[in-house]
Amino acid sequence: MSKWKKVAAAAMVAVSALVLTACGETKKASGGNGKVTIEFMHWGGTDTYKGSYKDRIAAFEKANPKIKVKVVTIGDDYDTKLQTMIAGNKAPDVAQVAENGTGFASKNAFVDLNSYIKKDNINLTKKYGGASALYKWKGATFGIPDRGGSGVLYYNKDIFDKAGMKYPTADWTIQDFYDAAKKLTKDTNGDGKTDQWGVNFADYQLPWGGFLLSNGGSIIKNKKVVIDSKENLKTLTAYNQAFKDSSVPYQISEDGVNRFQAGKVAMSLDGMWWIRGNAEIKKLNFDLAPAPGNSTWSTGSALTISKQSSKEKQDAAWKFVKFMTNDKAQAMLGKSLYDVPANLSVLKSDEFNNQKILGKTLNLKALAESQAKVKIDGLLKGPWYSEGMTEAGSQVKEMLLGHQTPAKTLKVLQSKLTAIMDKY
Repeated sequence: MSKWKKVAAAAMVAVSALVLTACGETKKASGGNGKVTIEFMHWGGTDTYKGSYKDRIAAFEKANPKIKVKVVTIGDDYDTKLQTMIAGNKAPDVAQVAENGTGFASKNAFVDLNSYIKKDNINLTKKYGGASALYKWKGATFGIPDRGGSGVLYYNKDIFDKAGMKYPTADWTIQDFYDAAKKLTKDTNGDGKTDQWGVNFADYQLPWGGFLLSNGGSIIKNKKVVIDSKENLKTLTAYNQAFKDSSVPYQISEDGVNRFQAGKVAMSLDGMWWIRGNAEIKKLNFDLAPAPGNSTWSTGSALTISKQSSKEKQDAAWKFVKFMTNDKAQAMLGKSLYDVPANLSVLKSDEFNNQKILGKTLNLKALAESQAKVKIDGLLKGPWYSEGMTEAGSQVKEMLLGHQTPAKTLKVLQSKLTAIMDKY
């Protein structure tokens, strides 16, 4: 599920250069037998299909016997392949998209779902919280959230217990988090080298992006770059210092998940998709808490419908999208916990929160608490996302490596992001 961490880089294969050569055409509908086949494309592998989709699709087809779902699973270069299919007028009827979805939507690739949503009286904000704003472009709703993914705090209970420290709670501030990380960074064997770290940080936006928003900052607001601010300087300075004091060194930070699972890292602020993987480590005594602060950065994915599809296929695709994101299907996704539902009512349900994950009892309520705090920065609200996020990650990396100060990082980003925005 590292797709999230890699999505910005993968999407850089010029989503902005998407050419819809056959936008005016639509794929023909099915034959006259009353049945229709729709094509659904998602990223991942066989395990992803089995864990996130197989049972839900089977339930949909049983409930809709006249609709057949053909599944296309893409393991690598998903965004590039979707781009190519759209350009060749061979777009899947339903496609999974992530934060970079506006790159496709801005090129007129997806159906505006507002009429379907209005007809079926669906309250997106109530069902999905702030994450629903991620899939809107110029008044159109181009996707319905399916798989959730805000940041959540994983912590090693054994490390906290040994240090005599209280576990993280829902009211933890970012400073509480930093303080705990510093206390839990130790040389446990006395050889003069740190071998237990408080946290694993990196240039990935999930931690530092959420911290910026929590502290009243923004990256892009009303389509204007505002990253070089006093609020953001204070936030990034603290983040940089916490990295120096408490984090796995950058050169090995990509191995942070493995180190957490090996019991060498006290806390990991990462995506919800690591729950099952962490639970598979029998010796790992961990639990969950909401991400610290009052805001979290959104990741996740949504389901879209192609404009290239016939009206018959679009209507069938909507039935599929609506089913996959309803309470019943989302509960099925939550039960497998291969991935996390986007539906807030499911995340808050007793059925979801009272389940054991591979025999482990976890504070699953933290997921709804984190997801409910999602705020969407303007960086995510346009086709500039992929290029802008890649640049932001690159500059934060330079800071963490000690090559530039937080102040310089913000000034560089102000200039470079403004240049990117000027393209759009």
